[in-house]
Amino acid sequence: MSRRPRGLTAALAVAGSLALTSTAVAGQAPPLPTAANGAAVERLAGGLATPTSFAFAGDTVCAGIGAAELGHPPTGLMTVANGCAKKVPGTAPVVFGLAWHNDRLFVSSGDKITSYRGWNGTRFTGSRIVRRANSQLEGFNGLAFGPDGRLYTGVGLNPKYDHTRNPARYANTVISMRATGADLKIVARGLRQPFQMTFPAGATSPYVTDLAQDGTRRIPLDQVVVAKQGSNFGFPSCIRFTESQCGSATKPLVFLPQHASPMGIGSIGQTLYVALFGGLQKEKPVVVSMPVAGGTPTPVVSGFVAPVVALNTNANYVYFGDLTGSLYRVAVAA
Repeated sequence: MSRRPRGLTAALAVAGSLALTSTAVAGQAPPLPTAANGAAVERLAGGLATPTSFAFAGDTVCAGIGAAELGHPPTGLMTVANGCAKKVPGTAPVVFGLAWHNDRLFVSSGDKITSYRGWNGTRFTGSRIVRRANSQLEGFNGLAFGPDGRLYTGVGLNPKYDHTRNPARYANTVISMRATGADLKIVARGLRQPFQMTFPAGATSPYVTDLAQDGTRRIPLDQVVVAKQGSNFGFPSCIRFTESQCGSATKPLVFLPQHASPMGIGSIGQTLYVALFGGLQKEKPVVVSMPVAGGTPTPVVSGFVAPVVALNTNANYVYFGDLTGSLYRVAVAA
């Protein structure tokens, strides 16, 4: 398997023309997006590669930065403070998912998950590889810990099997494991590209963004799902071009338009926040909110000059990052 994770590359491909927009703003601070509630959007850092994820521990804000799709700006694990992002020494060169748990930071770098311990405000004092990818488990996307103490992740897409069944045991699934990496279990099946996930307050199953095919004549709907134990959302035996298809498969929580491309996801109370790389309208990236119970997505932040990818929540803030290499946050109502 290529050391470059397939997951993010495939996810970013959903709106390749939009990625070109960020070329025009590379090397300079792009205009700030605007919040629907009138709150000021704060730029936390810039000049990075592709933001993918956030994690929070006390006053520490960590940002995961994926592959440099445009040029060669900084990638990897960053801490964010005082208007800049600093690389954490000795950590993964690219990051796709982050999760703090019991004073350890768990990092998905595509081909493996690593836990880092002993954070002293500047660096970690130790680490261990929790799980490696292999021929049956081809890569890892976003990370989240459930209330059961297990680590959940989405298995990365192998584009070779985008239009046919992948024989790999864990293909197109959400999986869970102990924090040690042991006791691997399949949680949900039939998900083409389960990318990022969150556990809203009171939830016992992860809420997961899932990206549909984009290189086909007819484009399926994107979706946000609740990956309950034993659920099967139908991919690839059934492709959802309409909401009424795949009657025997588990129904997604929310259907999204073609090329909406849901990426980062977080929650505050009973509200979900989702970064839409392609947006609700053609080539208009947006951060949206929706009830945890499901419902119509409502724009929260718009006016991006490039697609938005990373998103998470902390306290009453939504944190997000776009393909200009900028990280932002905005206050929202509790």
